[in-house]
Amino acid sequence: MTTPELGGTGWRPLFTPSRAGVHVNDHCVVRGGDGRWHVIGITKPTPEIDAHNERWFCHGAGPSLAVGDFKERGRVCDFGHRAWAPTIVFDGNRWVMVYGPDILRAAVSDDPRLDDWHEVPCTLAGAPVLGVLRDQMILRLDDDTWLMYATGKQRDGTGAIAVCVSENLLDWRFVRFALRTTPDAGKQPPWAATESPFVFRHDGQDGGDYWLSMTYTASTEGPAGYHETLLFRSQNPFDCGTYTGDAGEVAARLEAHAPEYIVDPDTGQWYITSCGWRGDYFGTVIPGSVAIRELEWVEE
Repeated sequence: MTTPELGGTGWRPLFTPSRAGVHVNDHCVVRGGDGRWHVIGITKPTPEIDAHNERWFCHGAGPSLAVGDFKERGRVCDFGHRAWAPTIVFDGNRWVMVYGPDILRAAVSDDPRLDDWHEVPCTLAGAPVLGVLRDQMILRLDDDTWLMYATGKQRDGTGAIAVCVSENLLDWRFVRFALRTTPDAGKQPPWAATESPFVFRHDGQDGGDYWLSMTYTASTEGPAGYHETLLFRSQNPFDCGTYTGDAGEVAARLEAHAPEYIVDPDTGQWYITSCGWRGDYFGTVIPGSVAIRELEWVEE
């Protein structure tokens, strides 16, 4: 059995905006129909900390994850409301983007360069109030089924990761909390500390175990807390257990903020990204940028 570790020679810039905004926070990495890799993520026009002013996404693209240094493409999804934490998947005909945070929103594109997006209606049924709050991430389960993970809160106010299901990427149904936390876990701010969920498969049998990653941050602990990413391993994508704060419940810990986990299909190399606010308090690994480095899998 293997676990992930930060590899390579260190963090290097993947994408740094200059025109669309001053930094990149939660983001997604996807290969477009043009064969290039694309980064699309949260930004804002001014350096002060004001999440309410994050109302569009910045966009960069480049030919290689190994080389990085993506070139800026401009704004996307500038529709006049807050825009946080995009997730993008290709359904075989078009790219679909889902994002938050106020309500679930969606946009679609048939542009292989991922420059042109159109907002479309979407629905979410069955979720408790604040149950699917923000930071959505989509995983394809099979040919007909998609799963969406999101930062949420349980009815008692404790943070959790919700999982929803859809057959068309636009109409979603809340299923359950894939990961729950308890008051003993420690970080329970009103906005939920269970941020930036990302689920992927690796290792094991029948296609591999599911790994659920979350950045567990209450934004009150400086750089160490801002980069505390915890990974949980499960054979069931709908149930990754409960986190009580016990170190034995965590399969791996990585120092990164809101990471994406990407495998290059051409080389088989795994990569991890990190991002975040500017400022010494947050200690973002490369201020203003999405950073990238190799992710290595080592035997336990």
